[in-house]
Amino acid sequence: MGLDEVQAVLLAAWETAAELLPEAVGDPAALSWAAPPTTELRITCEQPAANGVRPALDTLVDLTPLGPNDGGSRSQLAVAITAAPAMDRAERQRLLREALVHMAHAFGYVDAKVDLL
Repeated sequence: MGLDEVQAVLLAAWETAAELLPEAVGDPAALSWAAPPTTELRITCEQPAANGVRPALDTLVDLTPLGPNDGGSRSQLAVAITAAPAMDRAERQRLLREALVHMAHAFGYVDAKVDLL
């Protein structure tokens, strides 16, 4: 799986959490947010190998665009995004790319940049 596919899945998950789930509760126009919602986006290897250990994420996702990792292989990466629930798709994609770079930095990919995604 490439990072472009990961971005598409995370974008769809974020859109669902921020826009579609509130509609299931009621009329979104009648609801008011106490604060912008926080959504955690996570890339995880959930299925353990035969030895019971979760495989390294880079065995399933091509993380090479993020550059070298100074912390070794990981089985998950995650980032939390706090943002207004309603925004156009281009703005959500921009914020997602920035969040992915922030996530990459936090997990040891110090050379990751938005233009590499």
